[in-house]
Amino acid sequence: MEVADDIKESLQKSGIQRDVDVCQLSLATKKLTSVPDLSRFHFLRELWLNNNKIRELSCRSLNCCLTELYLHNNNIKSISGALNHLTCLRLLFLHNNQIRGLEDTMHELRKMQQLQTASFFLNPISHQPEYRLHVIHCLPSVLVLDRKEVKSVERERSFQMYSQERHRVLQSVAFCRRAT
Repeated sequence: MEVADDIKESLQKSGIQRDVDVCQLSLATKKLTSVPDLSRFHFLRELWLNNNKIRELSCRSLNCCLTELYLHNNNIKSISGALNHLTCLRLLFLHNNQIRGLEDTMHELRKMQQLQTASFFLNPISHQPEYRLHVIHCLPSVLVLDRKEVKSVERERSFQMYSQERHRVLQSVAFCRRAT
């Protein structure tokens, strides 16, 4: 079955006749190897592309107002250049892929100031030292990371570790000392 047929079938199951009425679309478990062109769905907010065989990620055709993106259980190696325009994302599931390059990944997601839930576990990046603190530092709006609530203690440790100069100045101000 072709991707166009998968989309048509999914819309028919939902009883949707017009592209403008599509706000959710499930293309999970369709054996997709790439992200299809979904630019015709201007009001798409939630997209399931999980449990496919996607390797290369190109999401330029996705609506920048997308709020939920499910890409877990694929074979994605990198998200560089693919997601940075999706600044309205609140939920991003990327667990169980082959994503490497923590810095590149965080750089790609840096504009996502509304991102509250993210998952990267079962990827090579999640095995890097201080991975969780680094993600918390780079994505300060995230409240749930890898299915675990981000604790205030983790935020503090992240700030101390990755903003050492700012932390030193704030400590000196808090204790009325001159920063040296």
